[in-house]
Amino acid sequence: MNIIGNVLDFIPDKDRSRIATVSGGATHSIRSGDSLSFVAESHYATVFFTSAKNVRASVSSSVTQEFDVPAGALGIVPAGGEPLTIWPSKKESVAVVITPSAMAALSEREYDGKIFAPRPMMATAVDPQALHFASLLRAELTERPAANELYVDSILTLFGIHLLRNYSGAEHEAADARGALSPRNIRRIREFLAENFTGKLLVADLAAVCELSPRHFIQAFNKSFGRQPHQYLMGLRLEFAQRLLVEGKLTVTEIALLSGFASQSHLTFTLKKHCGLTPAQLREGK
Repeated sequence: MNIIGNVLDFIPDKDRSRIATVSGGATHSIRSGDSLSFVAESHYATVFFTSAKNVRASVSSSVTQEFDVPAGALGIVPAGGEPLTIWPSKKESVAVVITPSAMAALSEREYDGKIFAPRPMMATAVDPQALHFASLLRAELTERPAANELYVDSILTLFGIHLLRNYSGAEHEAADARGALSPRNIRRIREFLAENFTGKLLVADLAAVCELSPRHFIQAFNKSFGRQPHQYLMGLRLEFAQRLLVEGKLTVTEIALLSGFASQSHLTFTLKKHCGLTPAQLREGK
């Protein structure tokens, strides 16, 4: 399922699988040899799963460079850039888009109010961490009936921090390490999720409850609960859906939507994956 938002509309290739969140979005594409040009309205980073020789590209410049792209390479176009890329062969890639306001907010929280932005970079070197994030996004976009927005937003947050730490003027700024959530914040986030788990939630929403930066929140949440925020949220939705299914008063479609799932098929897929049962089997007590 593709969730298309305005934040991704500047990307001209409409055949991509894509998901948009408030802070940005991600796309996956497999294309034959072609050219691509646009004006980047947000920070735009591409991770390539395939290698290619004799690629020609430019970023905000009339000077075009020719180079080889290895599999796992990361290319970066800051907001406002006007990239042109000419590919001589088939390629598979994931593009990550982060809005300038979201990147600035990440930078301010990460670096005590200082604002940094990623610098332009051609895709000539492999970045294992970026490739890991891109692989997670590719799986979410291609292997699920509906992408999990909170999960995608978590990856975008970590990807943005990765760009700031390694490809901006903030590379050598040290961020303080944080431990687990305080008992007060554990109580606050439990109460917040218990009241809001059926709605759309972003990492920034959850981090704000605990008055932490998104990166620190993700790390502290995982340390406190032993799982990531999107996993905890999915657990709440599944528990709620199972109770309604056992009661048998509503249709599966109604239960899926009330529980925060995108559709009946999304609920069925998730229930089967985590519990080994379909909604019908659960109602029958199997």
